[in-house]
Order: sequence, then C-alpha cells, then structure tokens
Amino acid sequence: MQIIVLFILFLYLLLILKYWIGWTKNKATAVSHFSPKVSVIIAMRNEQEQVLHLLSELNKQVYPIDKLEFILVNDHSTDSTLELLENSAIDNLRVVNMPEGMFGKKSAIARAMKDATGEIILASDADCSFSPIWVHTMVAYFTNKNIKLVSGPVSYHRQKGIFLGLQTLEFISLIGSGAGSIGVKNAIFCNGANMAYRKADFLELNNFENDEAVSGDDVFLLHSIKEKYKNAIAFAKDENAIVLTGAVRSAKSFINQRKRWTAKTSGYKDFASIYASFLVLFTNLLLVLLFFGYLYSDAYLQLFLLFYALKFSVDFLLLLPVLSFFKRKDLLKWILPFELFYAIYIIFIVILSFTKSFEWKGRIHKK
Repeated sequence: MQIIVLFILFLYLLLILKYWIGWTKNKATAVSHFSPKVSVIIAMRNEQEQVLHLLSELNKQVYPIDKLEFILVNDHSTDSTLELLENSAIDNLRVVNMPEGMFGKKSAIARAMKDATGEIILASDADCSFSPIWVHTMVAYFTNKNIKLVSGPVSYHRQKGIFLGLQTLEFISLIGSGAGSIGVKNAIFCNGANMAYRKADFLELNNFENDEAVSGDDVFLLHSIKEKYKNAIAFAKDENAIVLTGAVRSAKSFINQRKRWTAKTSGYKDFASIYASFLVLFTNLLLVLLFFGYLYSDAYLQLFLLFYALKFSVDFLLLLPVLSFFKRKDLLKWILPFELFYAIYIIFIVILSFTKSFEWKGRIHKK
C-alpha cells in the first residue's frame, strides 16, 4: 500500500514539475504589423444581460477594420438577445441565426465558419472582457507559419468572497496546467473562451460531428491539431491576451458547470490528457483515503503529512508564477487549505459527471 501511494505521488510530482517547466518556457511574442483577416466568432444563447457589454468590448478592438469581422451566432435565444444584436451599429458585425434542428456551441461555430472570411478564427464567449489589443496580441503568434492554434489565458473577474476566490484559484490552476503542457509540447487542453486557429485547419481537422459531447469545441480541436502537426500549438503568455469572464455565483451552478466540464473527458483519445486526468484523480483520491485513514488510525499520520506536504509544495511551485502572471497572488494563501477540500470535491464531481445530467444554456443534457 505504502509503495503504491508513494509511486503515484512520485508520478504526480513529475507531472506538475513538467508543467512548471512548460510554463516558464512559454513566452510572449512581439505584436508586429502582421494583420491577417480575422473572424471573431461567439455563440450566444439568452445573453441579453451581456450583449451591450460584449458589443462595447468588441468595438474597442484596435485592429484594421477592413481586416476584422465579428460573427455572433444566435442559438435560438428566447430573450432579447437577437433584438439587441440586430440594433447594433457596429459596421463589421454579422448576426447569424441558427437554423431549426441545429443547436449548441459546436454547431454554432460550424455554422459561422460558412460565413467567415477570416484567415484566422478567434473564438470567445458572450460574457467576456478583452484588452483593446486582444485581437492583435493573439494573432501575432501566427507570424510563425508552423503555428496552427493559439491558446489564450483566461481568468475570472476579481470578486470578493471565499467561494469566488477558491473558484478562481481552481480555474487559474487549470489554465496554468494547460499552458504548462503546451510549453513542453504535449498539449492537453485549452479554454474556448480564448483561442485562435487557422480557418483552413479547422475545415481540415474539425470533427465536432463525430463526437457526442455537448461541449469540447476547444479541447477536441486542440487534440486533432496536436495529433497531426508537431509543435503547432502555442500559449499566449501576454497580459494583453488575457480574457476575463464571470465566475458562477451559486454552489448549484458551480457543480453543474464542473459536471459539464468533466463529462467531456470521456471522449478524450489523447493519451497525455487521459493520463493526466487519471493521475490527478488517483492522487486526490489517495489524499482523501489517507486523511480518513489517519482519522481511523494514527499509523497513517506520517504518510498523510508527507503526501500533503509534497503535493502542496509542487502545486505551490506551479501556481506561484501562474498567479503572478494573472496578478492574483492574493490567492496564494488559499492553496494550503484548499488541497484537501479540492481532493474531496473533485471525486464528488467525477462521480456526478458520469451519473447525472447537467443543464447548459437552458437545455438539459444527459451523460
């Protein structure tokens, strides 16, 4: 038992150390005069509370207007989303309505691609905020003709409260791990709220039609590109590339969101992603088992403390530079107590994700 525990811990330490090395290898790229035609695609469903803010954020982008278009796809909204979009005065905005029988973010992106004239596709979500040079910063990475996909940094708006703070800490840890994996040329995931890719590669490699997961427009495309092209994925480690989005406000919404995220992992075919997912799960499961074992018998105390200390140390090593990049070092104080809480919660979420349905954009999806 002890040998198995230490072996899994050793593998986890190696994995996080590798991601830390990868994070340090990621670099910002110079924003040049490189200005290819860009299509920003955002799927929208019942976003009336976000529309005006989103349009304002898009309209302030500093990029040649004749080289930039915004394609906002209305996914059968039942509120005022479509009306607000159609009343917009932005010249380079195109509103696309999803036809009957098509729904969901993947279908929305595929539908928008028929109208997109951009060489580069930049994808995000309706509730996001951007730097005025977000487009320019993300696109700059494509000056390297070998780059097929750019994963951008995403964080939550700064909000008060322990719940929102812990939620942000977990989210940033995921972004940091994904960025670290890209830095060591073995990408495992990215975030669809901030990613860019060449339209030609999407048309060649998109296989949304061949997977059943309702979400995953981001990670499955990344896996397809990774499988065919070596060293074709970059992470935009630049503060001007950061996209801010909103954290969920309630525990119920939080659990529902995490169930959706976890459910799509059943469709993974990429070995590195599957390996990392299971290793993280088993590491946290062992931490919980050791904790309850210690409550049952003092014989587990030394092993539990060793496991906790080493896991915390390597997690802290990765999160320190990641939180510094996002200017959220205020969250460092939560890492130590969060370790055990996270271990319990992630096991709970994994179980729920494969046994319960989840709600997304007003629709119920079953696993």
